[in-house]
Amino acid sequence: MNRDEFNKHISEQMNRNIEALFNEVLEMGGLVEQQLADLNRALESNDVELAKDAIKQDENINRGEMEIDRLCSTVLARQQPTASDLRLIVMAIRIAMDLERMGDEAVKIAKMALEQCTIGGDCTTMPAYNFLRQLMLASSQMIKTALNGFSRLDTSDVMSIYHEEERMDEVLNQAVESIKSELLVSDSADKVDLQLRMLMAVRAAERITDHALNIGESVAYLVKGQDIRNLDEEAMAKLLSQK
Repeated sequence: MNRDEFNKHISEQMNRNIEALFNEVLEMGGLVEQQLADLNRALESNDVELAKDAIKQDENINRGEMEIDRLCSTVLARQQPTASDLRLIVMAIRIAMDLERMGDEAVKIAKMALEQCTIGGDCTTMPAYNFLRQLMLASSQMIKTALNGFSRLDTSDVMSIYHEEERMDEVLNQAVESIKSELLVSDSADKVDLQLRMLMAVRAAERITDHALNIGESVAYLVKGQDIRNLDEEAMAKLLSQK
């Protein structure tokens, strides 16, 4: 399947709406990519302004979701799409929801980083910092891969997203164990507070990877017409490899 197949309607208005829907999803995805990039740099360099930028970006992401909902509602109400067009509309709504939730989770992490920077701390010395960075860098790459797949209507990288998300589950487990160990020997309320905030941050970062996988699964459904979420790994790989 390629995007040209979505631009063969008798109605030129339908062609324009479908193309607009693709573009809106990719634009919203680009906002999330930028938010994660700002957040990664904020964590790396203790940059307060970048953390603030990541928080502010959430408003633009929310507006993007509303625009996608509006466009989908317009197409449904006026042009009664069928088959692949209907799949695109349903998946666009689902992808927009995942992108919006990614933005919310990123805000949680940015607020934690901002608080740490504001009190004069150093993000790089926070408990489980390296695990958080692994999760955040993986998130950025996973969403980029998923959106590229959506843009090209290509499922060839969905399995790589799936495997990376599994790897990030293990990184989260390691982060939680590390934080728990530090909690056992913490000798001040401030340290306990920081460790608990980091625990929430790493959980939020792992949820971002979950949403990136969800988007990959939505792309698979759009292209293949089959829900892969309940398939085992072998069946999933077989379906995605089919031409």
